[in-house]
Amino acid sequence: RGDRVTTDSTRKALISYRLSLVFRGAVLLLGLSLIVLVFGDDVRIAGGDGFGITQALVLAIGLLNVVASFLSMRLLPLVIMGQLSVIATLLVAELILAATVSHIYKSPYQLEPRYLYNLVPGARRQHRHLPVNGGTQIYQVNSLGFRGEEFTAVRTDKARVVIYGDSFIHAEYTALEDTLARQLEMMLSTRVGRPVEVINAGVAGYGPDQVLRRIEDELGWLQPDLLVVAVFAGNDYGDLLRNKIYRLGADGELIENDYFFSDEIVLNATLEVSELMLRKVGRQAKVAILERVRGATIYPSEPIERTEFRLQQHLREYQEYILDGNNEVRELRSDPYSADISLLPGSLSAEYKLALMDAVLARMSDTAASHKVPMLLLSIPHPMDVMNGDHESGAVDYDKYPDYLPSRLTDSLEASATQHRIDHINLFPYFRATDDPAALYLLGGDDHWSNAGQRYAAELLTERIVQRSYIGTIARD
Repeated sequence: RGDRVTTDSTRKALISYRLSLVFRGAVLLLGLSLIVLVFGDDVRIAGGDGFGITQALVLAIGLLNVVASFLSMRLLPLVIMGQLSVIATLLVAELILAATVSHIYKSPYQLEPRYLYNLVPGARRQHRHLPVNGGTQIYQVNSLGFRGEEFTAVRTDKARVVIYGDSFIHAEYTALEDTLARQLEMMLSTRVGRPVEVINAGVAGYGPDQVLRRIEDELGWLQPDLLVVAVFAGNDYGDLLRNKIYRLGADGELIENDYFFSDEIVLNATLEVSELMLRKVGRQAKVAILERVRGATIYPSEPIERTEFRLQQHLREYQEYILDGNNEVRELRSDPYSADISLLPGSLSAEYKLALMDAVLARMSDTAASHKVPMLLLSIPHPMDVMNGDHESGAVDYDKYPDYLPSRLTDSLEASATQHRIDHINLFPYFRATDDPAALYLLGGDDHWSNAGQRYAAELLTERIVQRSYIGTIARD
């Protein structure tokens, strides 16, 4: 009997020893795996160049597990339980952050190879406004990827107008009811005496080239009664070179370009999808703190210097893309004032952009015609031009640039529209003739239009649409 007890005890000790080896081995393997992961290329850990806080923490946990695997079995479980407790706490924090502040830290945009990027369907986003313009603003993207409420892809009995453009149409800084699209919808419904549906197809930072591709892909299923294309003359010319979607052929024809994204853009897009909220919040807080501590920026503070800075940027972009043939897309939503066209109308950069814009508008018109949809072009002026080259967002040195003409940017759009028989509204003379043009734009150097500017544009659009019977003649009963 004594031998049997000894044998059972030995067997249990052996099993316990083997289990402890397996447990130690698992902890050691986990520690070594974390150490290897730190020095790998997983962007969720590395997040870019250099050795960051996340990598340091993962390395520390990995080393802790390696050391712990050699501790006694009385201490090892305590170390593991401590780690599990920390992990559980972080998991709870991650879930809380995802549920409460994701609309502040997560981007509403995603990379899209054909358009460069688009809105994430279902995204909810907080736009951080200057206090002088009303503080923060939260907006919603519907399930089809358009700002605003849901609408059916299949046409209903409502008349339908779709309006494309950049941040002036997207209007993430404006409450939904005050956007141009919504105000136009209400005004048209009242004037024509029937329900009118105005779809907001604007995306902040978009250029006319991206709008063209969206129109080519979406006009068929949207089936609108009217297509409205808004072009912000203040910066949309520059998008055509920064986006690198099209070039001009030898005969001035529009040619598809073989562009590609920079590594930084791809990295940031990957982080948007895969990065934990804890890391996202920490990383953005670190950037904000460093910016405040450094307190310096390469962007000039004086309006005249800003305009000069933008001019030099445009000239560099022309050199890089057209002369050097660089097809790497490095900027997605940088939209400086079109200073080369405005200040140096005879420059190669200005002439190329004018020709490229003309070709893009011509293809838009042809696309609309192929779908038997009338097109209306809305040309939006920059506040600096409306106010004779003097605005918080930028100013013109008339002595240095005697060829500056405030209406040149919108005049050029109007000339292209006239040439291609596109119905158009040039807002420049209307905005310029108001008692207080500055009231049509935001304050604090922001060059976007205010609620008043959007309302006035909606009034002018409504009048033109009713006058030309775009809704009355072809709306479905």
